[in-house]
Amino acid sequence: MIDVKQAVKSAESYARDLFSEKDLRHLRLEEVELSEDGRQWKVTLGWVEPAVAKPGLMVNGAVHKLPRVYKLFEVDAETGAVSSMKIRNLN
Repeated sequence: MIDVKQAVKSAESYARDLFSEKDLRHLRLEEVELSEDGRQWKVTLGWVEPAVAKPGLMVNGAVHKLPRVYKLFEVDAETGAVSSMKIRNLN
């Protein structure tokens, strides 16, 4: 069985293979948990994605933060292979 650090590395590597480095600005680990049955690591990564930025990010001279996007990666706890990547909504 892989440990949590290996699961996170697998998810990060998978994201870097799919997206260009410029698309993964400020990549960071947001959440990680082992599924109840112990078969999957659920790893949430987040990064700033300018493509979803709203117009008018400067209001009254103040700069507002760019929005972050979150992706949930499911990593096989035995092999370390990523089995899925989904949009993670924080609602």
